[in-house]
Amino acid sequence: MSSHISHISSLLSFVLSSILLISCELEVLDNGRMDGNWQLRQIDTLATEGICDMTDSLIYWGVQDELLQVRDIDNSNQRIFFRYHLDADSLTIHSPYWAVTKNELIPVEDVETLLPLGITDTIEKFHINQLNGGTMILKNKFFRLHFLKY
Repeated sequence: MSSHISHISSLLSFVLSSILLISCELEVLDNGRMDGNWQLRQIDTLATEGICDMTDSLIYWGVQDELLQVRDIDNSNQRIFFRYHLDADSLTIHSPYWAVTKNELIPVEDVETLLPLGITDTIEKFHINQLNGGTMILKNKFFRLHFLKY
């Protein structure tokens, strides 16, 4: 009888554990085609219609969950993290922080440091001109940014 109760107790424990695991659902944001790593390939200046070829640069935007990481590998592997909001046809980035070390972040206050990345302010709204499996084109007030997905 004792082994029968032990068997029922084990079975009940297994069933309850299974129900608990099924009810615990991790929340992961689905950013659709925006998720992934993007290399900045070209910056168009809207006012002058100038085109800056960036194919040799190592500037990458990484989009995952609620963070956008902008990396400039040519510039001492500089990393800036942004929060962002994604709508159907726009991307708004805000709250930039420099990653000084693995455990130290400081707010970006000098907007001039963001300009080589195609970003003109600490709160920046981009219109999404194109977003598919391999190409992303974003436009703000001053620039059109062309990206290739990796």
